[in-house]
Amino acid sequence: MTHRSNPALTGMLLGAALGCAGSSGALHTRFSAVHNTLTTMGVSQLGPLSEGSLAEGATARFPVELDARCHTFVAFGDGARDVELNVLDANNQRVAGDNTRDAQATVQFCPTVRGRYTLALRMADGGGSYLLANWQGGSNAAAGAAGEGGPGSCANAIPIAPGQTVTGDTRRGQAHNDGSCVGAEEGEAGAPELVYALTLERRQQVTVAVEQAGFDGTVYLRSGNCEDPSGEVAGACNDDDGDTSHSRVVTALDPGTYYIFVDGFARNAGNFSMTVTAADVPSVADVCQSAAALTPNTAVTGTLTAQEMNTFQARCGNNARGPDRVYRLEVPQESRLQLHQESDYDGVMYLRRACADAATEVDCNDDAEDQQHSRINAVVPAGTYFVFTDGFAANAAGSYTLQADLAPVAGGNTAGDTCADAQLLTPGTPVDGNTFQARDDVRSPCGAATDGYDVVYRLNVTARSRVKLWFDSNDLREQGTITVARACEGAPLTEATCRPGALGEPRAFDQVLDPGNYYVIVDSAAPRRFGRFRLNSRVESAAEVERVCRTAPLLVPGRAVTGTTAGGQDRFQATCAGGARSPENLYRLVVRRRSAVRVSVTSTQGGYDPAVYIRQVCAQSATERGCNDDAGDVQHSQVEATLDPGTYTVFVDGFSASNSGTYSIEAQITPQ
Repeated sequence: MTHRSNPALTGMLLGAALGCAGSSGALHTRFSAVHNTLTTMGVSQLGPLSEGSLAEGATARFPVELDARCHTFVAFGDGARDVELNVLDANNQRVAGDNTRDAQATVQFCPTVRGRYTLALRMADGGGSYLLANWQGGSNAAAGAAGEGGPGSCANAIPIAPGQTVTGDTRRGQAHNDGSCVGAEEGEAGAPELVYALTLERRQQVTVAVEQAGFDGTVYLRSGNCEDPSGEVAGACNDDDGDTSHSRVVTALDPGTYYIFVDGFARNAGNFSMTVTAADVPSVADVCQSAAALTPNTAVTGTLTAQEMNTFQARCGNNARGPDRVYRLEVPQESRLQLHQESDYDGVMYLRRACADAATEVDCNDDAEDQQHSRINAVVPAGTYFVFTDGFAANAAGSYTLQADLAPVAGGNTAGDTCADAQLLTPGTPVDGNTFQARDDVRSPCGAATDGYDVVYRLNVTARSRVKLWFDSNDLREQGTITVARACEGAPLTEATCRPGALGEPRAFDQVLDPGNYYVIVDSAAPRRFGRFRLNSRVESAAEVERVCRTAPLLVPGRAVTGTTAGGQDRFQATCAGGARSPENLYRLVVRRRSAVRVSVTSTQGGYDPAVYIRQVCAQSATERGCNDDAGDVQHSQVEATLDPGTYTVFVDGFSASNSGTYSIEAQITPQ
């Protein structure tokens, strides 16, 4: 059943009544005006009028039999300043009512089943004569928004059972609740929702499938206190299931009462159809008890189907809402643990100390190098662990391979573990490496705080060359470093350059090197950190790069210059702007004394997102002194830096890849 408090309709009926009341304010005159207004809206009067008089504070009760249609009740008072009208159910509970303060009360009520109700009319302020009328007809949608505590609210959730399909209209609800995936802006009311109560007598896997008619809806579940957002069931909030017109939650639930919210993304609302199904599943304890053993250093394969249960959730990977499987792993002593999963779907993998306790989650990974790979690297104490293979979404299922590798905490034997065992690095050929079993043999010049497990490569530079080294994939995160050194001995290394191993682009190490033999050290860059990586290398003649740097035009302070990067080449990258992997233009900027320098670039072509950066040495990425992509908006970029005397190179580039266009650039120098 639905109660809708419609201020617009109330105002219209009140206006009609007052407009026809005249100086006498006769009740029948006011009734006739409202009757005519409602008749034009397609509703008809039901039953005779109820008339009488009441003293201030007194209440009159009228039993009524209502069928499953919309009803409009209007009470008129003559002499009273505030007339209250409420609809009570068989338990004497208020299910609808008027919240205005006036000599006329209007209530709209749409029960979903036939039943007996009571109309309670009270003279809240003043006393006098009254007249009460009932009209029947109209649609639920015409009724407005659900009243406080009405059906479909937390206070009066609509019962629903497994196997049942219901239809509804969220425009009949109140915007009191939001799920974690509904997209409501903080501090603002979201979309209206309808609330259903689902009671389970035993543990079951529940599927809630909602189809929205022309609006972007959401569905989410709560347990415990219906109005408490913290009671949202982990992983049980979904916005889009395939498209914006469908939402779906699949989750295993223990016995108890749960609240299903059919809501809208942002402020969307409309009609929907919802089907709830449930299937018996083993208890969490039974699933954990039957977990298969995962033998260290041995791969296992398996297949998950979309019809299998979603028993567990995780703190990453969209809460891991897919079907899952759990394995038991025994770690005999404190060890390095590397878990690797490869799947033909978007998989999630996580590790717990206690199988049934989500709070004991040690680590969780959704995507390593891509959606089909997950990896966890951790140093773990001796004990029993549980490894979960899962899916990102409810329908994420398929074939997988899972492997758990253990190694001593101190490290073991691995190729390139020491300087004497350095592996040859061939420019242009990626190498896949892993510091999982490596020791901490080499101390880089980056400092003790970034020291960790490392592996070593040899690079032979036959002529003066520009050398680029970068990671394509990297478990070591942004803290991983690439160090290039002339000699691989001593602590720390000498004649070495250390750079963060930035992912995906040749901007981690970019430097001109003289001919000779070099050592390239990949360092995990933090104590007890390790992982896989793919190292790329490129060696090219330095002559062309140095010519471009040497012939760059002079940028005169205070004089704006226009140009275009369209049709140019991508020779240089930066630490901002997504790597600045677009064509660039170069300028030389002379600073004659220590000064505050500001370089501003403005796009003069729609769609061009410029970036600007400054280097002290043109061909040396390590000498970057400032980089900026957006200064206020995507059309402007600006670098401000304090620079010592010298000649610098200013680069006008583009955000990420293949971004070029026309621009204006100007430099300002203020001596200090």
